[in-house]
Amino acid sequence: MRIEAVALTISLALLLATMAGCTGISDDDDDGISNADDNCLEAQNFDQVDTDADGLGNACDDDDDGDGVADSDDALPLDPGETTDMDGDGKGDNSDGDVDGDGIGNGNDAFPSDTSESVDTDGDGIGDNADDDDDGDGIADASDPFHLTPATSLDSPGPFIVGTDDFTFTGSTGIEITVQVWFPTADLEGEEVIYDNIYPGGAWDSATPDCSQTLPVALYSHGTGYGLRWMSAFLTERLASHGFLVIAPDHVDDTLFDSDNAKLYQTLLRRPVDLSDTFDWMVEKSEGKREFQGCIDPSSGYAVMGHSGGGYTALTASGATISIDDLEADCGTGIDFYCSMRDTWLESHPGSDTIDLSDDRIWATVALAPWDAFVLGTGLRMVQTPTLVLTGDADATTNLSMVMAIVGNLEDPSALFGVLKNAGHYHFSPIGCDAYGCDGLLNLSISKELTNEVVTLFLAQQLQWPGSSDIEMPDSEHLEWQ
Repeated sequence: MRIEAVALTISLALLLATMAGCTGISDDDDDGISNADDNCLEAQNFDQVDTDADGLGNACDDDDDGDGVADSDDALPLDPGETTDMDGDGKGDNSDGDVDGDGIGNGNDAFPSDTSESVDTDGDGIGDNADDDDDGDGIADASDPFHLTPATSLDSPGPFIVGTDDFTFTGSTGIEITVQVWFPTADLEGEEVIYDNIYPGGAWDSATPDCSQTLPVALYSHGTGYGLRWMSAFLTERLASHGFLVIAPDHVDDTLFDSDNAKLYQTLLRRPVDLSDTFDWMVEKSEGKREFQGCIDPSSGYAVMGHSGGGYTALTASGATISIDDLEADCGTGIDFYCSMRDTWLESHPGSDTIDLSDDRIWATVALAPWDAFVLGTGLRMVQTPTLVLTGDADATTNLSMVMAIVGNLEDPSALFGVLKNAGHYHFSPIGCDAYGCDGLLNLSISKELTNEVVTLFLAQQLQWPGSSDIEMPDSEHLEWQ
């Protein structure tokens, strides 16, 4: 229709031009408009459009909208309010909310006129895509574990705000497992958590995980009989402040709320499985559009930590094996626990010589006042991961000689073993001091800070964080290295 209308207009113009010639009316450009009425005397301008009303029709005006920019240089020559259209979307830059068309609105784009850049983390005027040190901390992005967050000292709280939340899932054993997760969050405000409405913490409850950077993973296992997943929250929160994603499961039938000593042989076999199931669960949570999308690299594995019976869990998951022959011998003395543990394992693993519950994805092990459940013994020699053991010399639960025997069975000569002076079993799970008392022993604030410093540095060194290998373990009057 439009073509037909134009053709009709031209035909009428020619007709008028012919008539004008017959009547003697002057029309130099033969557009059917007399010279006296024509706004373009030397150019046919059939519709007489004059956008800027300057007396020159568009057909002969080199700046149709009168904005001072020639039509040849004007992206929108008929809009006096616009002259450029950087992204070519037909919307002038003055009214375009995303001038460079990179999907980032101008107000949130550090470089609104640069399609290749939108963020300048350190504010140095160089976009992150071109900047080889995005956070400006002096560590090149290629070797910086957190290239968007400036590094801080490993002997103090880290640069990240810590969030936490609890989740449940069904593990490979068919049991529903509750886990607590600690993580960096970009939330600017929040309410501090009260774990299970029992114990106050320093992390923001139900915060949103910040997955803008890949986070290393550490799993924590609580003690037997009395433990809960958040028993060492002072440590898990500190690690999250340094960029770790830390996860701790409740070991069903072995917590403060549901402990069943008659099932101990079962829970000891299941505890390491709980850890591997927990990591598998997080791998799923980090895929697709889920809460932790992009937070972790599954191929990087995880570090494992544990207190007391959680130390047994950590060591077993890291490779420590249990001898079937040893269980046979102890069973022969009339101790049903060993018989039940042997029979339960052999039922699903007939002919086995050892119980192996290891996960080869583990890259470091931290055992705090560990217990060997009286079943590990020489099987501890099978631990292949770098290992840190911390204990207290005033521990009446897993006494110093018991822990020294555990360390003595580790074959790795590089294993670190530190003893906190005048510290008891619950210095690694402070709620125990609240419940049972730690009067006359090392001040909790000292033990917590030393534990935080040692564990953070140890894990940083295993991850080869820049500069960590140049830092020595804390030298304190309250800590003796064996």
